[in-house]
Formats: sequence, C-alpha cells, structure tokens
Amino acid sequence: MHDHQNNVFMDFIRFNENHLLVEKLKPAYYQLGFMCSVQALPDLLDLEHWLVYLWHDEISFDNEQQATEYAQTILKTASEISALYQTMAPLNALNCESWVNEDQEINHNGSQFAAGFLGAIELFNAQWASTENDETVQNMLQTTILLLTKLLPIEEVDPQFLEIIDQLPEVTEVLKVLPQLMSNLAYSAAQSVA
Repeated sequence: MHDHQNNVFMDFIRFNENHLLVEKLKPAYYQLGFMCSVQALPDLLDLEHWLVYLWHDEISFDNEQQATEYAQTILKTASEISALYQTMAPLNALNCESWVNEDQEINHNGSQFAAGFLGAIELFNAQWASTENDETVQNMLQTTILLLTKLLPIEEVDPQFLEIIDQLPEVTEVLKVLPQLMSNLAYSAAQSVA
C-alpha cells in the first residue's frame, strides 16, 4: 500500500472535492486524468491552453487568492506528473487498484480518470501527429487508448468494437499496468520529438 499522507494526487483530489466552487469543476479524477494526458504530450502545452478544460463552464473565482491557490495546485500536480514521466517512474501514487468495486468492475473514479485522459488525447490529437513516424510511440499510444477505453462504461454497440474490448485484459490487469504504461508513453513521446 502507498503512503497517502504525502501524495500529490490524493492532495489534488481532496483539494478539488473540498473546493468552494466544486460544482463548477469537472470531477476531480477527470481533471487528474486530463492532466496526466496533457503532461504526456510530445510537446508540453502552457497552462492557458488546457486549464479551461478542467471546468464545466467559464469559472469566476471569488477573489484573487482563490484563483492563485487553484492555479498553484494545478501547477504543482502537473509538475509532479511531469517529473515522474521524465524518469519513467510509474504513477503508483494514483492507487489505480482502488478503482475497482467488489465485483472487480471499474468504479466512478477509474472511469472518470479514463474519460479525462482520453478527452485530452482527442482534444490535442494534432500534438500526437508529431510522433506518427515513431512506431514505438504510436503503438504505446494505441495500447493506452484501448486499455483506457476498457475502463469506460460500454455505450458502443458495434459488435467488432465489443469483440476487441472483450479481448483486452481484465480491468484489474489493466489497472496494474496503467501507471507504468502512462509513464512509458510520456517518456517515449518526449524522446521522439527531442
């Protein structure tokens, strides 16, 4: 088990869940997934290019201190993710194993994280184009997308798609490899464009 007392991810979750404007923020695990995805991009984006995607609508803070505190928390979390990625360290502190319920099915936190990660890939898809000639990065990207798709509620009715999803490892197996896979993807993407 990990030490959750000193964990930037859990600190981020707690900060969001207790925020005065929590109803204006997207779910905390969605935001975390989104940030993990943005930090994995081959070329890092400045905060102003992606911060607005963490909110439901335009957000207005009650005062400057509140806005500063929010931005500092986002930057601290993004910086920690980036530091882990630079050394290919797995994101174990996400505690992905806790994202399954008693029936070994993905819970809300896990599906929100996957939705956030995949949402950023979709939004910033053009960024990934710079790695299209790097087969290793492309394979890791496709694997990450497929495995994260397994964590989402199935809404697809295409039998071929369902067949592919059924062939993927069980959710518990996906969650075991996900922390390292995300780091490997980010590290390889950064090396690809360096």
